[in-house]
Amino acid sequence: MELRQLKRFLAVHENGSLVLAAKSLGLTQQALSASLANLEEEVGVRLFDRSPGGVTRPTEFGEILVRHAKAQLAGDERALDELRSAGEGLTGTVTVGIGEAFAGDIIVAAVTKVQLDRPGVRINLIEGYSEQLRHRLYAGEFDFIAAGVSAFELEQDYAREQIYSSDDIIVCNSDHPLTKRRRLRLADLQGYPWLVPYTRPNDLNAIVDCFTAENIEPPKQIIGSDAYRIGMRLLRTTDLLMMVAPALVAPELAMDPAPLARLSIDRPTIRRQASLIYPRHRPMTPPAQRLLDEVRLQAQAAHKRKGRRVAASARR
Repeated sequence: MELRQLKRFLAVHENGSLVLAAKSLGLTQQALSASLANLEEEVGVRLFDRSPGGVTRPTEFGEILVRHAKAQLAGDERALDELRSAGEGLTGTVTVGIGEAFAGDIIVAAVTKVQLDRPGVRINLIEGYSEQLRHRLYAGEFDFIAAGVSAFELEQDYAREQIYSSDDIIVCNSDHPLTKRRRLRLADLQGYPWLVPYTRPNDLNAIVDCFTAENIEPPKQIIGSDAYRIGMRLLRTTDLLMMVAPALVAPELAMDPAPLARLSIDRPTIRRQASLIYPRHRPMTPPAQRLLDEVRLQAQAAHKRKGRRVAASARR
């Protein structure tokens, strides 16, 4: 049975007359009658009892088909609505990987805006180290990632769009002995234990290389951890030092009182390019494209706000 046949069948049922149904459909009575006859031949039963003047009454078989026809047409309409909504980015699912160097404020603002505009879109946010997230992007798990690119190269089919750059900072607990010193040299950090990412050896290599370049013995006490909550607790309660992207510890540094402190030294460090990374070889779904565009807009807005703050500070 075709949807067109079912629509015509229901029109006859609702109007109670071939004449009125044909008029509502913009068909001739002969065309509608032929369509109805074809449907009855297909299902093998009589669907209407016809009276003089084109008046029709559904048979018991017709009443059964009415229920199913309405359900099928309603389902068809729902499917069309969902497809239209998905095509316009009003529904669907977006899964994004968030790297440690990407500013959380930008992501929060973008997600909030998209959810307000398109409540039918489900958004999944997965945090992790950028090096690991890129492999999950390659595997198709993410629509795109907002990551901090430093030492790794991308596969050919993936694009990188730099949003901003940031240098890692050195942080420790706010009562650490080094926080009481205004001017620090690299040698002052010697002898303290360090917290480093377990699955990202480049960070430890950068720390060791920095000490070695100045003929200073590199750290011997190292804790490798990818457990963020445990790592933060260790950092707050011990004399551990950590080289970290500012975005990752921004909430802790902004607290009052702040549990962590930034040390007044600019080494060791790694420059990270906070970037949007997405596939070239497969089209972005409308919901994913909408969120990607909003992240760009929020990043631009954050850059303008930072510029205004810098200008205001210079005037003072």
